[in-house]
Amino acid sequence: MHPIPSNADLCSYKSLSPFTNLDELNLAIRKHLYAHSHELTENAVAVFKLIARHAVKTVGVAFLKYEVMAAQVGVSSSTVKRIIRVLKERKMIDVYRTVRQRGKVRGGYGHNVFVIVDPSADPSEMNHRSNPENTDASNVQPTQKENEALSFEASSLSEKKEPIRNTRKAGANEKLDASFVPTHVPHLFVTAAKPFYDAEDIYKLWSRAVCAYKYIHTDADLTEEAIVHAIVQAFKGAMFMKKTGRLRGSLAGYFYGACKRIFERIYQEELDELWQQRMHNIREEDLSAWLTAK
Repeated sequence: MHPIPSNADLCSYKSLSPFTNLDELNLAIRKHLYAHSHELTENAVAVFKLIARHAVKTVGVAFLKYEVMAAQVGVSSSTVKRIIRVLKERKMIDVYRTVRQRGKVRGGYGHNVFVIVDPSADPSEMNHRSNPENTDASNVQPTQKENEALSFEASSLSEKKEPIRNTRKAGANEKLDASFVPTHVPHLFVTAAKPFYDAEDIYKLWSRAVCAYKYIHTDADLTEEAIVHAIVQAFKGAMFMKKTGRLRGSLAGYFYGACKRIFERIYQEELDELWQQRMHNIREEDLSAWLTAK
């Protein structure tokens, strides 16, 4: 990564961008997703879309910390760093590390700056997926407002439809209602989510809860009614934040964080119970030893 002069020099950031307006940026984002989404993981696509959402104020340039991206996407910081390396290898983004010019740690590294790469600068980058001459024709989109970039949300939970990427996936774009959700997903959760999402997105949301459960390593039963009820309340809280405009990141990331806190609390209760049992056994052993000595 090449350092840029200052972590507070907006002019330097603007000079990094290859775009002059949001239309050019949005076209570049669509081209990158069309060319690479089939070879990226779901989390990698989510990270790229997150960067794209934040590359609006300074067109093509985003300022994000790894910890912030990890929290919003619902993964670890180390996973985000690996994803960033993958996006760089595919020439979807460039990454610059700033140098601090203010404060007590002048000269040290500041925050990272992520720049969306203009794919039209290297037409060969698109050859493995489509013919460059037809790229614009196959990605016709409604005109965006001047102060609005493409609206993305992690894990395909956006309420806006994305363009069909190729004819092979045309059948997959048909929405399935909540009755198609796999039976291992608790009915109580499906009932709460089905007014807002189709079967695929309900399944993906429940998978977020499962990921949080596995991350904490609690011994509790995920399908226990009390736990499912707590997860449903976490989902309702996330929907409230989204519908009232209070949600700054993605709903999927917020929901994952809420589920993680649920299982952290359960895990702590398990530790407390284990400690109490251990102390009880120690007291019994001490009493037995005292009676034997008598």
